[in-house]
Amino acid sequence: MGLADLIDRFSRLEVLVVGDVMTDHYVRGTVSRTSPEAPVPILAIEEEEWLPGGAANVARNITSLGAEVHLVGLVGEDVAGRRLAEHLAAEPRLHPHLLTDAARPTVQKTRCVAQGQQMLRIDRETTAPAPPELQDRAMEMVEGLLPSCRAVIVSDYAKGFLAPELLQRLIAAAKEAGVPVLVDPKGLDFARYAGAAIVTPNRKEASEFTRIAVRDDASAEQAAGAIQDTVGGEAIVVTRGAAGVTVRLRDGTVHHLRARAREVFDVTGAGDTFIGVVGLAVGAGADIRRAAELGNLAAGIAVGLAGVATVSPHALRNACLEDAPAPASKRRTLAELESICRSLRQRGRRVVFTNGYFDLLHFGHVQLLQEARRQGDVLVVAVNSDESTRRLKGPPRPILKLAERLDVLGALPAVDHLIVFDEDTPVELLRRLRPDVLVKGGPAGSGPEGVVGRNIVEEYGGEVRLLWFDNQPTISGILERTRSASEEPPAS
Repeated sequence: MGLADLIDRFSRLEVLVVGDVMTDHYVRGTVSRTSPEAPVPILAIEEEEWLPGGAANVARNITSLGAEVHLVGLVGEDVAGRRLAEHLAAEPRLHPHLLTDAARPTVQKTRCVAQGQQMLRIDRETTAPAPPELQDRAMEMVEGLLPSCRAVIVSDYAKGFLAPELLQRLIAAAKEAGVPVLVDPKGLDFARYAGAAIVTPNRKEASEFTRIAVRDDASAEQAAGAIQDTVGGEAIVVTRGAAGVTVRLRDGTVHHLRARAREVFDVTGAGDTFIGVVGLAVGAGADIRRAAELGNLAAGIAVGLAGVATVSPHALRNACLEDAPAPASKRRTLAELESICRSLRQRGRRVVFTNGYFDLLHFGHVQLLQEARRQGDVLVVAVNSDESTRRLKGPPRPILKLAERLDVLGALPAVDHLIVFDEDTPVELLRRLRPDVLVKGGPAGSGPEGVVGRNIVEEYGGEVRLLWFDNQPTISGILERTRSASEEPPAS
């Protein structure tokens, strides 16, 4: 069974996540001057965003891949806790089981970001142990949920919820139920995870616990062995960032998995993505090495996205099929493109957007797409679906079915991303993606006034550009020439 085949099984799984839930708060804006009161930058706030973080982000990553998730965690009686609970309740396939402690705040991390760079992080938290009665209630929840779950993921951020006693009771109950436990650890007391099937420390955590500086394959292997001496279990998986992943199995076999080279934009939440995908893969029946391979690919996608991002089945499947032809790797869902465009904007990149039927792709189309790509850094091409084309153009259009049109467009180097829309116009896509430049073809000498979506783009400060080239063919003209040629009598 290939890695891509595993992903198809995820939608049939239920997984239990237990750990430190938190709210990730993003304050984004621009800095153009320093304060007269002190030598510090002034952040002019443009937008704020609250997202589930910590164990809640692990759960979101799992649901984004199609599985059902039960989440057990602890929040305070405060605005952050209520906001987090509301956000989680609105997530499809995510079932929150949140305990409340009036004596502690909900963990919140506020990140101040200017021009795509994080300036400051402000943490609101307490790490005091949770009261024993709350730990007992958490354990009751776990025992009730275990029978339906294929894996348990423990997401430990050392915020006081996962006391050693609760961890050992949880691991013992899961063992009795025959459910593997995977732990994303924190701190220096790895003995508290004893008996877990898989423990996934990062390079820093492995180095601090073992006092072995993890710098290369040999030191990673040595550290993994030392951790396994303490924890036992089926495997220790050391995540090493750009160096990849080291997997040490119980029998002493070691695998070093290389990370795929990518542009790293934001490492926030990459560990959550990794353990979520590994847990799903193990629950779907993969061996630990294959599960780590899939988690490695997913984390590689996550670091290329802004903030606490999730990975879709489509993106992960494409990463598995890295030898697939270009068309397969360029089609995106709207959610994927929203994340991609947001990341690009925060890095100061210009996103160019154009749309059309692209039925019987001709040289005029190619010229338009090439010139559109020159208007910025990334070109997004929106393509009318077969239904939309038929509704707007009438039979016999489209001449080429959607899959054929996407294949041809995807083979063009100028095209970076493809998205399909069923509506008559791309107005909703423009609202959601907010491209910097909207490009359309038009008659020579005409202006952009009649371009659909112009008002939307210009309202948020984008540009509309009309391009035209001499002697451009049209689909109607091509069809007419074809009909004329077929009607001509054969030469005598």
